[in-house]
Amino acid sequence: MNALKRAVSYLNIKPRTKSQVEAYLREKNFEDSEISEAIKELEEYHYLDDLEFSRLYFELGFEKGHGINRIRRELVEKGVDSNTIDEAFALLENVPDAFEMALKIAKRTVETCQIPEDYQQKQKLMSKIVRKLTARGFSVEVAYKVAKELIK
Repeated sequence: MNALKRAVSYLNIKPRTKSQVEAYLREKNFEDSEISEAIKELEEYHYLDDLEFSRLYFELGFEKGHGINRIRRELVEKGVDSNTIDEAFALLENVPDAFEMALKIAKRTVETCQIPEDYQQKQKLMSKIVRKLTARGFSVEVAYKVAKELIK
Protein backbone atom coordinates (compact mmCIF):
# COMPACT_ATOMS: atom_id res chain seq x y z
CA MET A 1 0.00 0.00 0.00
CA ASN A 2 1.44 3.39 -0.93
CA ALA A 3 1.63 6.40 1.40
CA LEU A 4 -1.37 8.17 -0.10
CA LYS A 5 -3.68 5.18 0.24
CA ARG A 6 -2.46 4.56 3.78
CA ALA A 7 -3.06 8.21 4.70
CA VAL A 8 -6.55 8.20 3.19
CA SER A 9 -7.50 5.08 5.15
CA TYR A 10 -6.12 6.75 8.31
CA LEU A 11 -8.21 9.87 7.60
CA ASN A 12 -11.32 7.76 6.99
CA ILE A 13 -11.36 6.83 10.67
CA LYS A 14 -11.63 10.46 11.78
CA PRO A 15 -10.31 13.90 10.76
CA ARG A 16 -6.63 14.48 11.53
CA THR A 17 -4.09 17.27 11.36
CA LYS A 18 -1.23 17.41 8.90
CA SER A 19 1.19 16.67 11.72
CA GLN A 20 -0.76 13.59 12.82
CA VAL A 21 -0.80 12.18 9.29
CA GLU A 22 2.92 12.84 8.85
CA ALA A 23 3.71 11.09 12.14
CA TYR A 24 1.51 8.15 11.20
CA LEU A 25 3.19 7.71 7.81
CA ARG A 26 6.65 7.95 9.40
CA GLU A 27 5.59 5.28 11.88
CA LYS A 28 4.67 3.09 8.89
CA ASN A 29 8.23 3.59 7.54
CA PHE A 30 7.44 5.59 4.44
CA GLU A 31 10.18 7.74 2.89
CA ASP A 32 10.09 11.51 3.46
CA SER A 33 9.54 12.12 -0.25
CA GLU A 34 6.51 9.77 -0.29
CA ILE A 35 5.12 11.44 2.83
CA SER A 36 5.48 14.97 1.48
CA GLU A 37 3.93 13.98 -1.85
CA ALA A 38 0.97 12.31 -0.11
CA ILE A 39 0.49 15.32 2.21
CA LYS A 40 0.63 17.72 -0.74
CA GLU A 41 -2.02 15.76 -2.64
CA LEU A 42 -4.26 15.47 0.42
CA GLU A 43 -4.04 19.23 0.95
CA GLU A 44 -4.85 19.92 -2.71
CA TYR A 45 -8.08 17.94 -2.41
CA HIS A 46 -8.84 19.42 1.03
CA TYR A 47 -8.64 16.09 2.83
CA LEU A 48 -6.09 17.79 5.07
CA ASP A 49 -6.84 21.33 6.20
CA ASP A 50 -5.52 22.33 9.62
CA LEU A 51 -7.45 25.61 9.56
CA GLU A 52 -10.81 23.92 9.00
CA PHE A 53 -9.89 21.15 11.44
CA SER A 54 -9.11 23.76 14.11
CA ARG A 55 -12.31 25.72 13.49
CA LEU A 56 -14.41 22.57 13.85
CA TYR A 57 -12.40 21.51 16.90
CA PHE A 58 -13.21 24.82 18.60
CA GLU A 59 -16.92 24.37 17.88
CA LEU A 60 -16.92 20.81 19.19
CA GLY A 61 -14.94 21.84 22.27
CA PHE A 62 -17.41 24.60 23.08
CA GLU A 63 -20.29 22.13 22.71
CA LYS A 64 -18.55 19.86 25.24
CA GLY A 65 -18.18 22.74 27.68
CA HIS A 66 -14.43 23.20 27.27
CA GLY A 67 -12.74 26.54 27.66
CA ILE A 68 -10.59 28.25 25.07
CA ASN A 69 -7.32 27.42 26.83
CA ARG A 70 -8.01 23.69 26.83
CA ILE A 71 -9.04 23.67 23.18
CA ARG A 72 -5.93 25.63 22.19
CA ARG A 73 -3.70 23.28 24.20
CA GLU A 74 -5.25 20.20 22.58
CA LEU A 75 -4.79 21.67 19.10
CA VAL A 76 -1.12 22.37 19.83
CA GLU A 77 -0.76 18.77 21.04
CA LYS A 78 -2.23 17.65 17.71
CA GLY A 79 0.49 19.59 15.90
CA VAL A 80 -1.40 22.69 14.78
CA ASP A 81 0.70 25.86 14.83
CA SER A 82 -0.41 28.83 16.91
CA ASN A 83 -1.01 31.12 13.90
CA THR A 84 -3.45 28.61 12.41
CA ILE A 85 -5.18 28.26 15.79
CA ASP A 86 -5.53 32.06 16.08
CA GLU A 87 -6.85 32.28 12.53
CA ALA A 88 -9.39 29.49 13.15
CA PHE A 89 -10.57 31.21 16.34
CA ALA A 90 -11.02 34.47 14.42
CA LEU A 91 -13.22 32.65 11.87
CA LEU A 92 -15.68 31.50 14.51
CA GLU A 93 -19.07 33.13 14.26
CA ASN A 94 -20.40 32.04 17.65
CA VAL A 95 -17.97 32.18 20.55
CA PRO A 96 -19.80 31.48 23.79
CA ASP A 97 -19.25 33.81 26.70
CA ALA A 98 -16.61 32.15 28.90
CA PHE A 99 -18.15 33.46 32.14
CA GLU A 100 -21.64 32.20 31.30
CA MET A 101 -20.33 28.82 30.18
CA ALA A 102 -18.20 28.43 33.31
CA LEU A 103 -21.06 29.57 35.55
CA LYS A 104 -23.36 26.93 34.07
CA ILE A 105 -20.77 24.20 34.71
CA ALA A 106 -19.99 25.40 38.22
CA LYS A 107 -23.68 25.57 39.17
CA ARG A 108 -23.91 21.82 38.57
CA THR A 109 -21.06 21.31 41.04
CA VAL A 110 -22.65 23.52 43.69
CA GLU A 111 -26.26 22.39 43.34
CA THR A 112 -25.50 19.05 45.02
CA CYS A 113 -24.19 20.72 48.17
CA GLN A 114 -25.11 23.58 50.44
CA ILE A 115 -22.94 26.67 50.58
CA PRO A 116 -21.19 26.41 53.94
CA GLU A 117 -21.23 29.21 56.50
CA ASP A 118 -17.73 28.45 57.76
CA TYR A 119 -15.00 30.51 56.07
CA GLN A 120 -12.60 27.57 55.64
CA GLN A 121 -15.31 25.39 54.11
CA LYS A 122 -16.24 28.20 51.74
CA GLN A 123 -12.60 28.44 50.68
CA LYS A 124 -12.47 24.67 50.08
CA LEU A 125 -15.57 24.83 47.91
CA MET A 126 -14.19 27.84 46.07
CA SER A 127 -10.93 25.99 45.39
CA LYS A 128 -12.85 22.98 44.12
CA ILE A 129 -14.79 25.15 41.68
CA VAL A 130 -11.66 26.94 40.47
CA ARG A 131 -9.77 23.64 39.96
CA LYS A 132 -12.66 22.16 38.03
CA LEU A 133 -13.03 25.17 35.76
CA THR A 134 -9.32 25.61 35.06
CA ALA A 135 -9.06 21.90 34.26
CA ARG A 136 -11.77 22.44 31.66
CA GLY A 137 -9.70 25.21 30.10
CA PHE A 138 -11.17 28.37 31.57
CA SER A 139 -8.83 31.13 32.66
CA VAL A 140 -8.03 31.53 36.35
CA GLU A 141 -9.67 34.96 36.29
CA VAL A 142 -12.95 33.58 34.95
CA ALA A 143 -12.81 30.64 37.37
CA TYR A 144 -12.36 32.90 40.42
CA LYS A 145 -15.04 35.30 39.22
CA VAL A 146 -17.51 32.41 38.86
CA ALA A 147 -16.55 30.91 42.22
CA LYS A 148 -17.02 34.23 44.00
CA GLU A 149 -20.38 34.70 42.28
CA LEU A 150 -21.63 31.31 43.46
CA ILE A 151 -20.25 31.47 47.00
CA LYS A 152 -21.68 34.89 47.90
